[in-house]
Amino acid sequence: MEYKITNDIIPGLPWTLEQSTKNINHKTEIFYFSLTTCAHCRKGLNWLRNHGVKFKWLYLDKLDPEEKKKIKNWIQDHYKLRTRMGSPFVIFRTQNQDFISNGFDPEYWKTKIR
Repeated sequence: MEYKITNDIIPGLPWTLEQSTKNINHKTEIFYFSLTTCAHCRKGLNWLRNHGVKFKWLYLDKLDPEEKKKIKNWIQDHYKLRTRMGSPFVIFRTQNQDFISNGFDPEYWKTKIR
């Protein structure tokens, strides 16, 4: 399968939609890739929830290993990562541009959520 960027980043993935608990209408779309076993991923999910942001997320390790590998390779290539994809991996999409976070970095995340 060849992945193409769309409004949903990669169509057909089993995203879980996390609604805002604070009724804050952010213009940034957030796509969160994580692992079930990653402590930093859990911290990141909790951070987003505590800040009341709407986001889509999925656990890569719950996917078929081949599917996971294809997704990671696509992200590596598409975003031209100089290092391997970290956990969590977050895409902040604005109307004009994508910003990425390769790991848990709440200070950076604050600057990307609008």
